[in-house]
Amino acid sequence: MKNLKLTVLGLVFATSGLFAQEADLDMSDKWITKDVVTMEVDSDEYDVDEITMLEITEVFTPVMLDPEDRYKLNQDIIFMPAQITKTIKLDYDADALYDREVEFTYNKSDEFDLDFTLTKDGIIILTDKDDLFVRKMWDKNSEVMFSNIKDKRIKNEGEYVIELTDGQKVDLKISNYERM
Repeated sequence: MKNLKLTVLGLVFATSGLFAQEADLDMSDKWITKDVVTMEVDSDEYDVDEITMLEITEVFTPVMLDPEDRYKLNQDIIFMPAQITKTIKLDYDADALYDREVEFTYNKSDEFDLDFTLTKDGIIILTDKDDLFVRKMWDKNSEVMFSNIKDKRIKNEGEYVIELTDGQKVDLKISNYERM
């Protein structure tokens, strides 16, 4: 009886040790934020429209281990640039559905972030820094130039390059640009 108790106790410890070694091998960080903003916009001289904007931001920070430290106990971690996916939805009227939607995907810089405004005339792209502005924007495939001026805004899906006043370039992918 004593041997049976010791055997069962030994099996419990052995199996719990096996299960304790299982871990999530994905060290990457992912989080999602949602912001809802309601604003009033003058549409005519006497009319005021209420617009609701939903901004969903998904941030994924991939992490990998240094390949040179393979099979070592304490491996160095290599942090990759955060991959940002922002979805903006606009509602111009009082129904339950959103009227416009667009999705932006880019790699975030450590020094700044991009701010997007979806308008009826296209997309306005700014930065969150007061001294950093968008200098040029162009389509990667056709190399057509765009700007934040009303008639030259981005109005289509595609892959774009954003050049800032400090010379940095950001690759931007715009998808799901549609009226709902």
